[in-house]
Amino acid sequence: MDLNVVFKGIVEDLDNPVCFVDMNHIITYLNKSAIKRYAHRGGEKLIGQSLFNCHNENSKKLTLEYIDKLLNNDNLIEICIGYNEKHKETNYIVAVRDENKKMIGYYERHEADK
Repeated sequence: MDLNVVFKGIVEDLDNPVCFVDMNHIITYLNKSAIKRYAHRGGEKLIGQSLFNCHNENSKKLTLEYIDKLLNNDNLIEICIGYNEKHKETNYIVAVRDENKKMIGYYERHEADK
């Protein structure tokens, strides 16, 4: 069984957006929910672009600080980055690590109010 197919199938069907970004801060994957949420910014056309094209300077600075914390602590999985009032959800930046705990990218996780 191809686990890439399995994992993509799981992520594609999530209601919450998943935007995976590599260590060069390039958007390399958006699930269906992310394409829909970010349609006003280009949706699927965001793939291959810098995450920072969608962020102001303060947001870029904070994101780089979060990534630095994740890079410097192999046991740190995610960092709460705040609450989104518009979508009524708490947002986190989540590290994606390889089998050696090397960070290979990150994504934002959205946890909706219940």
